[in-house]
Order: sequence, then C-alpha cells, then structure tokens
Amino acid sequence: MTVGAIVGLSLLTLVVVSVVALLCYQYKKARIPSVIVGLIIVAAAWSIGAWYYTGTEAGKRAIKTQQSNFGGGIERRITVYDVEGDVIAKYEGKFDIEYDNDRILFDDEDGLRHIIYYPTGNVIVDEVQGN
Repeated sequence: MTVGAIVGLSLLTLVVVSVVALLCYQYKKARIPSVIVGLIIVAAAWSIGAWYYTGTEAGKRAIKTQQSNFGGGIERRITVYDVEGDVIAKYEGKFDIEYDNDRILFDDEDGLRHIIYYPTGNVIVDEVQGN
C-alpha cells in the first residue's frame, strides 16, 4: 500500500473508533452493535485498500510510482533510434522519466539532464530487472 493510502485509512480508522466510542458512551444499549458495525467498517475499508493495491493494475502502478519516487528512480535502459531504425544513443541507470507528446526528460545518475525529442525517431524505455 502507498503511504497516502495508509495515512488515509488510519485517519478513517480513528474517526470510526471515535464515533463508536461516542455512541458507546451516549447509548449504553448500543455498545455491542456499535462495536460490531465499527469493526465491519474498518475491516472493509482496509480490505478494499489491500485489494486495490494488490489486485488492480492501477494499484500496482501506484506502488511502482511510490517506489520510484522514494528510491531515486527505477533501473532502466533507454534506447534512442532514428527514423531508419539505427541506434543513436543508449542510456542505462536508475532514473525517473518525465514525458509528453514530443520529448522525454530525465536526469542520469551523474546528475546530467537529458532531453530527447522523439518526433523524428523512436525511444524505447525498458525496466531492467534488479539484481
């Protein structure tokens, strides 16, 4: 799970516990049902969060993005080709990539910024398996 999801679900848990405590204090007969409903709400929220981050592609991408942001990038190989398919440049290392319709921007491990404009060729970015 991402840090944001953990913080959000923790805050939800605190709110539910507070509401249940208030209900138990105010209504003595509602103690057991309040606790049961509170536990169901908290368990459902955490279960849905766990399912989202492990069972959906969007959740897996969110985790990968967080790992990249916290770890200084992902180990990648970038290959730049001209319009005829010849390799112009290759880069390999750990970096984050920004891109839009006509360029890719990244800073390599030496701190050098690379901007590759690709309307006149192709750029392939592969994730390299960590050792």
